[in-house]
Amino acid sequence: MGFGRFVLTKAVSYFLVLMATVSILYLATYRVIQKVITSSAAALGEEYKQNLLRSTHLSGLTPTQVQVLVTDFEKSYLAQFAFSQPLPVKFSVQIFRLLTLNFGQSYVLKWNGSQSVNVIIAGYLPNTILLFTTATLILIALGTIIGLLAARSAGSGWDRVVPIIAVVHSSLPAWWLGFLLIAGLGYDLNLLPTQGLTSVPAPTGALAYALNVGEHMVLPVLSILIVGLGGFAYVVRSLVISTMGEDFVLTARARGLPESRILFRHILRTASPAITTQAILAITGSFGGALVTEIVFNWPGIGLLTYMAIFSNDLPVIIGITFVLTIILLVGLFIGELVYGLLDPRIRVGNE
Repeated sequence: MGFGRFVLTKAVSYFLVLMATVSILYLATYRVIQKVITSSAAALGEEYKQNLLRSTHLSGLTPTQVQVLVTDFEKSYLAQFAFSQPLPVKFSVQIFRLLTLNFGQSYVLKWNGSQSVNVIIAGYLPNTILLFTTATLILIALGTIIGLLAARSAGSGWDRVVPIIAVVHSSLPAWWLGFLLIAGLGYDLNLLPTQGLTSVPAPTGALAYALNVGEHMVLPVLSILIVGLGGFAYVVRSLVISTMGEDFVLTARARGLPESRILFRHILRTASPAITTQAILAITGSFGGALVTEIVFNWPGIGLLTYMAIFSNDLPVIIGITFVLTIILLVGLFIGELVYGLLDPRIRVGNE
């Protein structure tokens, strides 16, 4: 199977999975979504009413005329979601709206004065990507190096340490580790800031602002690395060791090739599709952030937004985050499949 046909096949497959997943989420939250739509219509209607009352050239309208205009406005908004249409039409229109990230108006939360849910999520998501994706990329780089060194020295003391570190580190509660770092490096030694994206007030210059953000990232990045590094290194170690038993490795050794060349040019090349898939899944997962970590460090990302939305019972934001993260996950899985097929032609052949 050619790569183009492979991409098309996977695209169709993941589109169907996306539609099925979104449909299940929609049906599971149907009543809540209808409530969100009516609440958004009422909120926008009230905003429209206040604009009418403040407008000088419309100040002569009677209260009845104002109410008629507001009612027509709300009906027009509900019509965009096929609110009064039969269920199949309503389902199609509202699914399309969800897929285009139109989640209505937030009840409580705002971003730069806007209560539009997609604007709020778009405001918080880059902060999550900045912190967690940066930490994940560092984790992938260090984990790959540590895993390769452990696999190269299979059976040695260094190799035995990696699984122990993986178990111990992955067992550490993220919130507990965060508090330890804050208490030790933040409050006790006063080396690093402990809360927020920037200092208050934030530096004005671009370079000073970037350095300040980087300084605030150190502690949360450390907590993410400590919890996840051992596990990723162990995965890489296991994948490389399993590849070392292949016949082509024994043949390369019989030919007298140096171990470093065998490791980096043969073993790593063969294991790279699986390692790359793990890396892509880790990067995709980083887009969702971590609720507890963001709360502990008061980092204004998707995790903290989720906490605030749950705490304030802001249903539109909760639904919006759920759908956005679901779409991101499926897109990440799709990209992972494409990369795997690109790096390993056997996958494409196996799909014929």
